[in-house]
Amino acid sequence: MNAGVDENRFCIYIPCYNGAKFLARTVARIPWKSLPSGVDYSMLFVDNASQDGSRAEIEKLRRGLKAETIFHPENRGYGGSVKSAFDYCLAKGIGQVAVVHADGQYAPEELPRLINELRANPASALHFGSRLTGAPIKGGMPIYKWAANHVLSGLQNVVLGLHLSEYHSGYRLYRMGLVDKTPWHTASDGFVFDNEIIFLLRQHGLAITESSIPTFYGEEKSHVPKLGTPMAILGNTWRYALAVKGGRRDPLYRP
Repeated sequence: MNAGVDENRFCIYIPCYNGAKFLARTVARIPWKSLPSGVDYSMLFVDNASQDGSRAEIEKLRRGLKAETIFHPENRGYGGSVKSAFDYCLAKGIGQVAVVHADGQYAPEELPRLINELRANPASALHFGSRLTGAPIKGGMPIYKWAANHVLSGLQNVVLGLHLSEYHSGYRLYRMGLVDKTPWHTASDGFVFDNEIIFLLRQHGLAITESSIPTFYGEEKSHVPKLGTPMAILGNTWRYALAVKGGRRDPLYRP
């Protein structure tokens, strides 16, 4: 494991793009008093060139919190935001990070349990909350997303030889000392980053764990392209298969 990070330092990272309407509500839902003890917690807001007043809202929210901010002058994509968070955590020696989306779709109330589960498994490079093992339809997940998630996750399990219930949840907790063993900097700046990091971790023999989370679809607006992202996921799966199983040299997945 990376000797430069401290496993007892934990960052709650909130990626934001035009999330001013939801930010205060989401931050207020973080159950600070219930988080595992003996851990040094901090927050990081990464704003991806929002145009709705998110910057002012973040500056207001961080008062009184142990929080830092990164404001991208131009939108670098979702993957670009995650990379900024990873760079920040590694530079600060932070060993673990949780991704909590600004719109609150992934319940901050689940953080204490998910943090405990990550910390209970030192070999886990990524622990994420799976919606598909719960009741996603009752939680408002559209039928087309439910079906696409099952199909794509099944295909990815075949290619990777894993048995994950889903690959597309954004509720993720990373162990940075292990993640940094992969060339994550070369992954996509788009939404497909979340898929590519799973493939990279698997290729490098690192453990991925999961547990159920509730599904909640509310009034938030998704910025994930409905067609472009599934096509990018399929393209990434094919790319990995060619590189690893077909011997094709790839800048991301080197055989």
